[in-house]
Amino acid sequence: MAAQVRIRPATPADATAIALVVRQAWADRVARDSSGHKESSEQVRGDLERGYAWVALDGEAVVGTVRLVRHPDPLERGVWEVRKLGVLPEYRRQGVAHRLMEALLCQAFELRARELRLAVRHDQPKLLKWYTQFGFTYDPSLRYSTPNPQTPPPFVMSKKLEVQS
Repeated sequence: MAAQVRIRPATPADATAIALVVRQAWADRVARDSSGHKESSEQVRGDLERGYAWVALDGEAVVGTVRLVRHPDPLERGVWEVRKLGVLPEYRRQGVAHRLMEALLCQAFELRARELRLAVRHDQPKLLKWYTQFGFTYDPSLRYSTPNPQTPPPFVMSKKLEVQS
C-alpha cells in the first residue's frame, strides 16, 4: 500500500479529513483521555494558521498526517512543535509516518528553526525510541506548551537544528 501513498503539504481544505484521521489513528492506540480523540477541524485550521501540516494520500484519501506549529510562547523564538502524527492502522509499518516526519524536518530546516519539540504521552514511552531515529532526545527539563490537564505530563523531546560552527 505504501508505494502508492504520496505526501503533500496540507491546506485548510484538508482540515476535516486531518481531524478525522487523527481520531481514527489514535482510536486503537491512545488512552481515551487523550485530546487527540476530540480533534476538530477548527483545531487543525488553528494550527495551520500558525504553521504547517502534511497529509499522506492514497489516491485522494488522507491516510496519515503530521503538523509543525510555531511554539506559542514569544520568548521561544525559533522553536517549533511537532504535533498530532497519525497514520491509519492499515497503513502502519510501511514507512508512511517516517516519510511524514522527513517532510516536516525538511520544512523545519527551510524555516531555519532553531529547535523542534514534541510531546510523548506518559503511557506511550515506546515512542521515545521511535523519535530518536530523527535525532530527538528526551529532555526532562522541558514542559509541553499545551499539556492535557486530564493526564500526567508528557515526556518532552527536542531536536536542536542550529548549525554548529
